[in-house]
Amino acid sequence: MELSYDKYIIMASNSGLRSDYQEYLIYKQAVKIVETLASRRKDKIKFNSEVMKKPILQQEAQKVLDKLALGKYDPNFRKVVNLVK
Repeated sequence: MELSYDKYIIMASNSGLRSDYQEYLIYKQAVKIVETLASRRKDKIKFNSEVMKKPILQQEAQKVLDKLALGKYDPNFRKVVNLVK
């Protein structure tokens, strides 16, 4: 799923998030992780060469993706963003 920077700015401003380009790059990384979480049933993931428990469940990850596709923010997305930061 790809969200343009313009659409990210709109979503961020509607959700009270920072809308600068650096945050957008973090957002893009986090979306890739959420896509991985949504596609796998296992309860652990490998991130930065470290095996860890998934920050959100598979169905929660899918819900996050669905909302982001609509330009809406899901609070569970913050759990994934915190991994990237």
